[in-house]
Amino acid sequence: MNSTYKTRPGASPGWWLSCLVPACYAATIWRPYQQDHQQHLPRDFKRTVLVTFGLLLQSLVIRGTLASRWNRGQAILLTLLVTSCCCGLFIVCLKENVVLAGVSGLLPVILYDKLFFTLLKTIPKSFTYGEASIVAQGFVVFTYCTFLQLPPAILRPDAVFTEMREIYVILQIGLFGVALLVLATYTFKRLRKTIPFWIALATTCVLVASCPMGKLPAVTRLALFFVNDMQTMVTAGMYLVLLLLTVSFIMWQFNYGRRTTTATRKVFHFLVVLVYGPGLWYQCRLLYLASGLMLAVMFVLEVMARLIQLAPVANVLNVAVNLFIDEKDAGTVALTPLYLLVGCSLPLWLHPVPCDVTNSSGLEMLTLSAGVLSIGIGDTAASVVGYHFGRHKWHASTNKSVEGTVASVLLQALAVAVLYHIGVVHLTVSRAAYAGVAIIVNALVESRTDQIDNLVLPLVTYLVLVCSS
Repeated sequence: MNSTYKTRPGASPGWWLSCLVPACYAATIWRPYQQDHQQHLPRDFKRTVLVTFGLLLQSLVIRGTLASRWNRGQAILLTLLVTSCCCGLFIVCLKENVVLAGVSGLLPVILYDKLFFTLLKTIPKSFTYGEASIVAQGFVVFTYCTFLQLPPAILRPDAVFTEMREIYVILQIGLFGVALLVLATYTFKRLRKTIPFWIALATTCVLVASCPMGKLPAVTRLALFFVNDMQTMVTAGMYLVLLLLTVSFIMWQFNYGRRTTTATRKVFHFLVVLVYGPGLWYQCRLLYLASGLMLAVMFVLEVMARLIQLAPVANVLNVAVNLFIDEKDAGTVALTPLYLLVGCSLPLWLHPVPCDVTNSSGLEMLTLSAGVLSIGIGDTAASVVGYHFGRHKWHASTNKSVEGTVASVLLQALAVAVLYHIGVVHLTVSRAAYAGVAIIVNALVESRTDQIDNLVLPLVTYLVLVCSS
């Protein structure tokens, strides 16, 4: 492989990860119980599926380029071939006009190619090739969906918004604003100074808050969402309490002054279960909103702490983060906290209509819980049991134990059984079998892979569960 880019030390390239996001989108649109109801899928989701297929093809081109199988001219020619293929699929499969097909086939592939290499170059030792592909694919998909959906929502003052549509547009506005702030800070070194950065951050917040959504600004619609329902306010209050507990735990560990163990870090996984469990089952829209807002906050904090070393925030954040990072955070950016949030949220973000199906007899709940099941329960059980009781290692070069894997399978199975008996999820024989396969597969992947668990396991579990009938 090309030695120009420094990937995460001690890890394999992980190219198979580049297939996961496209496979999840493809499985969602082709799953058996929707084959007779394809017309109900949002058209933008179908477009996104074709975009991810183009990203998969471009991943093959990138891999060949890094392996020096072809020169730069040949790589450019192959990229043009990929974009042409994508344009053709938009025209043939979705009957799109030539302009939209051209934009959809060309820009995402080029952006993905550029972003992939930028990540490896800008943040060395933080990604394997596979992890960089997932991160780049996720950003490209978000950008493409924003390109499709945000302009009509802002430019049409007479637009009627459903509650879920309001949440989705608010998150698009907020995350797009944060992305522009990060890009500007990275591009213009002057913004890395304390006062210019605070001014840029305040300006971004004001612009995001005042961005029009129909006849109302985004901040007004956000406030109305919180105050219109007592249950939403109560759940939001519970989230604030959990946030305070998390901060208290971090401060306690900070004062204790010692690096945490793998088992200790799983406290955050337990807290994630407390947040995502009730949220998925009773307040899906609030959880969807909170997950996006927290992602934006964590991005801004990471920029403060790592990119510009903003005093005094950077000193506190760096010390706190250094207490909790593990051996996989070898680069300059602490990515495992972000991966934990993203991993648990991925099923919500991947599903075309997540919060419109959570009350439909529980048929979709297990799929949406893929992140909580695999990371919050399975990975936590494997780490804690393996740390305290693991005696039989899978192989000499790993600390993953057979006991931990067995604990992961058993605890996930117990969690699914409990959810079934309290009526949160409904299982047929076929769906129970798929759930069993998903549990065993994610436990085995956790025991064998050297890629980031928080990023890989939710996608693997979602991929299996979304295929269930």
